Amino acid sequence: MRHWLRSATLILLALLLAACERSPVVRLYDGPQRPDSEVAVVRVPETLEILNINGQRPAGVNTLFSSGYKDLHLAPGEYQIVAFYKEIWEPDTTSSHVVVRSEPVVFDVEGRPGSFFRLGYDAPETLPAARELARNFSGWSEHIASGERRPTRPSGMTRPGLIGGLASGATQPEAQAIPPAQTTPAPATANEDVETLDMLKAWWSQASAEERRAFLRWVAE
Repeated sequence: MRHWLRSATLILLALLLAACERSPVVRLYDGPQRPDSEVAVVRVPETLEILNINGQRPAGVNTLFSSGYKDLHLAPGEYQIVAFYKEIWEPDTTSSHVVVRSEPVVFDVEGRPGSFFRLGYDAPETLPAARELARNFSGWSEHIASGERRPTRPSGMTRPGLIGGLASGATQPEAQAIPPAQTTPAPATANEDVETLDMLKAWWSQASAEERRAFLRWVAE
């Protein structure tokens, strides 16, 4: 048991070190790197968990650690990004964390070469407001140059549980290409297998700052 725990924590430490070096840019097209003038960029806040893009579940779009956002670089075209709101709050009345999650919605993006979009919503400032937002979540995709906003629409999907939701692609090092939509895609299933790595990620996300420091000190012993 001790050997298993040591191996598991080393995996978690490796995730931490890799995440610290990871760029917030996720390239989701084939071929060599293109300049921003040839791709569509979609900025996604870290509080939006992506389930699928055009019906596909790409690796690398959700990470255990984040700098506050991630930029998706996509080939020009139309995209339906299915995502849900997920945020960790610290209530004033208890030391434990509360994870607030919504059901998935669809963010529509018509990406032209050189276009820049941002996915957004009315960010809550308190835990009660976050819970109210999650009950009927909605947001928009904003074309930054024009200021035009397209509201989200229902996805018809059910979000995965806490463990499954944290398994979204961080176990694979490279993102994969997503082709532009030709027709409206069928939503991908949200069912996930629970694995040891996913459990470690869940524990870490709910740990306090002091617990994380104690964990890293223990790993270094």
